Amino acid sequence: MKTLVISENKSEWEVIKRILKASNPKIEVICAETVESAMDTASTNGPIGFFILDCDMREVDPNELGLNLVDLTGSRPFIFIGSAGTLNDRISQELFTNNSNNSQVQKPVTGEAFPDDINDAVEIALEWAKEEEFELALEEVEPSDYVGMKIKTFYLYNKFPHDIYLAITKSTYIKILSANKTYSNSTLHTYARKNVKYLYIKKDDQMKYLESEATKTLKALRAEPVASDNNYLLLLRAITIIHQFINAIGVTPLVLTVANAASDRMIDFYQQKYKLSDVLKSYPTFYEGIASKSLLTAFIAEGIGRAIGWDSITTKKKLALCAILHDISLPEETMSKINSANSPLLTMYKDDQVKLFLEHPIKAAEIAEQFTSFPDLDFIILNHHETPNRKGFPNKPSSQKLTQICSVFNVAQYIAAEIDGRDMSNELFNKTLKSMGRDYKFGVFKETLGKAKKVLVI
Repeated sequence: MKTLVISENKSEWEVIKRILKASNPKIEVICAETVESAMDTASTNGPIGFFILDCDMREVDPNELGLNLVDLTGSRPFIFIGSAGTLNDRISQELFTNNSNNSQVQKPVTGEAFPDDINDAVEIALEWAKEEEFELALEEVEPSDYVGMKIKTFYLYNKFPHDIYLAITKSTYIKILSANKTYSNSTLHTYARKNVKYLYIKKDDQMKYLESEATKTLKALRAEPVASDNNYLLLLRAITIIHQFINAIGVTPLVLTVANAASDRMIDFYQQKYKLSDVLKSYPTFYEGIASKSLLTAFIAEGIGRAIGWDSITTKKKLALCAILHDISLPEETMSKINSANSPLLTMYKDDQVKLFLEHPIKAAEIAEQFTSFPDLDFIILNHHETPNRKGFPNKPSSQKLTQICSVFNVAQYIAAEIDGRDMSNELFNKTLKSMGRDYKFGVFKETLGKAKKVLVI
């Protein structure tokens, strides 16, 4: 069992350690003196059975820190230590009542009553922690029995239907969230700040999750009011599920149905908004990455297509489906921001990741071939990083081989990559369009770029 002592007074750490070790030698006492170290320890050095929180700290608001720890780890017992005044004044009722086993122990830690008082409080906390079996949360596992899911996936939910694990070593995982337990994005952000990119679930659970979530998403796509701004998150969730499903299982009838329903919803939602500016004004920027860039690409391509005069539902669906699929095989979320094979950003990645990036149009086109209702999806996707001056990749075809729909899609995905995750503004749009002038101002692309300049305003 571990406890986390949070105090700015290191001499008091040692006193508390000695008291706890004398009465409970199996307790591992970890100490932290800042908010950052406390949150990092709670997120990666658990499971923490209970907290000892010093309410006399000057540089830290103990109440705010306590609530953040509850948000991160769920309900755990707190032992609040401090002078009588700070115990009453600095801890809110919300925090004190979050767990029925919370206790208060008055300082000084060298006082005659303190050892007995804190040991009594520890015993109460231990009873609760043992019942919750926190000592079993750290597990030796067979990694092949688990599957990694991008941490961004979990931002789309506030609870998940299966247990979620964090890899501590290659064969040691810690369960950080129990199935169907409510959590917040700040919980995930704590792990993301430590460069955690993947969380894990059991492989059997992955299959259940994908099938269930695809079915629920399909139902929502068919039922959610088209005009609601909830459609942004619904569509982001749909694209994420489509990517996970195809990468894990392949193209099945269910995923084809979800993809078609998602593309229909994109078109219908745009129709309700009517202008690209209206779509972009409300667009949520927090979910930057592959799914977000895909959705932006669909909306921008729709806007440019309308400016050209395209009204065909078939053409609109092609663009939407291409948007869903074109980045599906990228190995890293951040690569969705890269538009060139010569980008200096590629130096940030390993050689095998760069290779996958350069091949991703080919891999995505192979997947698109299975969407047989639209036979030229693969051609559009294969060429989505090509330019009319033959400076794109992977094949550098002549401009005569790039059709007008290619020009629309390529321009749309470039713009989406540049603006994804950023606050929408005309200044941003103008800067993006200006950066495209050198490579996209030839042939049919020149007209497409001109239409983009007309519609990309707010």
